[in-house]
Amino acid sequence: MLRRIGLSNFKCWKELDIELAPITLLFGANSSGKSAILQSLMMLKQTAQSFDPGQHINFGGTERDYVDLGSYRDLANEHDTECKLGVRLTWDSSRSGTSITRHDDGSVDIREYTFQSIEYDVVLGLDTAVYIEKLRYDTEFVDASPEWIDVRRAQENKYRWTSSYSKHREDQSAVSSPTRCYILPWEITSRPPSAVWDSSSLLAGEFVRLFDSVEYLGPLRIRPQRFYLWTGTNPDKINSDGANAIEALIASSRSHEVLANRVASGITGMALVDAFCIRTINESRGLYEVTATIGGVESSLSDVGFGVSQILPVITMLMFVPKGSIILLEQPELHLHPNAQAALADLMLDVAEKRNLQLIVESHSEHIVRRLQRRIAEASPAFAKPENIKMYYCQPGEGGATIDEVVVDRFGQIVDWPEKFMGDISGDLHTMLKAALERRSQELERVGSGS
Repeated sequence: MLRRIGLSNFKCWKELDIELAPITLLFGANSSGKSAILQSLMMLKQTAQSFDPGQHINFGGTERDYVDLGSYRDLANEHDTECKLGVRLTWDSSRSGTSITRHDDGSVDIREYTFQSIEYDVVLGLDTAVYIEKLRYDTEFVDASPEWIDVRRAQENKYRWTSSYSKHREDQSAVSSPTRCYILPWEITSRPPSAVWDSSSLLAGEFVRLFDSVEYLGPLRIRPQRFYLWTGTNPDKINSDGANAIEALIASSRSHEVLANRVASGITGMALVDAFCIRTINESRGLYEVTATIGGVESSLSDVGFGVSQILPVITMLMFVPKGSIILLEQPELHLHPNAQAALADLMLDVAEKRNLQLIVESHSEHIVRRLQRRIAEASPAFAKPENIKMYYCQPGEGGATIDEVVVDRFGQIVDWPEKFMGDISGDLHTMLKAALERRSQELERVGSGS
């Protein structure tokens, strides 16, 4: 699970450093930096999965990429190509390793550790190529003593490195360039275990595994179809526009897996439909129909409210991804009635606990906030507690975007309501009451004067 994310000079973020939780909600005005936080993670995912071993960082632009961030100038804060872009991540590792240190007297220390964080900076070179300026890994040992490796660019294609194992502040020899933002130079990973971590070559693998667990669903989900053609494929992931969600459900229903039933329970549990069904129209041609029953009437998915088809990929992804996955969601509440938005908050709590999912969600929904506040106050489910739910409010500004944590106490109360959070609800209520009282007073005066 991701624990922290930090950004420097990344789009509208001059600086960002926030703690993440099993459920992290990002709120704010348009163009306030919410999507940029998710985009930074998708940039790292497509870098980890890039076929080009010489590409330090993948800004995207091809069909197989998740996000297209344009050029360095497009991405840099205030389009300043002289600034350094920085990303810092801290996470709970899914694996542990063993460090073996051999001393001059022949003794050996063996310690267990987990990979914990990565930090890197990238710069734009004079030849318009993007280079790694800094790459650092930290680990956490069971005895709480941190270990680290730090690689910094000294000159063109030459880097110097230091580590917690180094006898001097700087290693005497220069090493080659990291091939990507997360891969240590080969001169480091090929050194004996006594010099660096015994499993230093696994650092890059740990980074790749982390981002293999990251999935993304965007705000623009594909429109429903009247009929679906299934060619026999079984998707291994849900596309960012949800286009293959029905395909995954058809494959599940044919193989007697539980996915289709879970999704049906999820969508009926939100009281959007009374029943949800995938029906075979022509098996030999792979033709299927998806129907929803509302008020006793069964209809094609394309004939019911748009909110049903838009939430379907969201529910499918929550039920489809492996346990322990990290899901990035943009505006999952689109086209949903307020009651359904509140029910979505309950579903998020359920999958975060029972499926061990981490959800990082960009949203504008006051109803999701209110339902989570209510569940925290009720302490039901027990998982609904402040340490498992983080909320942030982003705002644009002349000096770059700013972010404030929306702190919710154990009674479900927002401790310090940020200005303009969820619009100006309190201001509107105050103005409405004031206007109503003034108008009532004027009416009474007219009645009293007989006019």
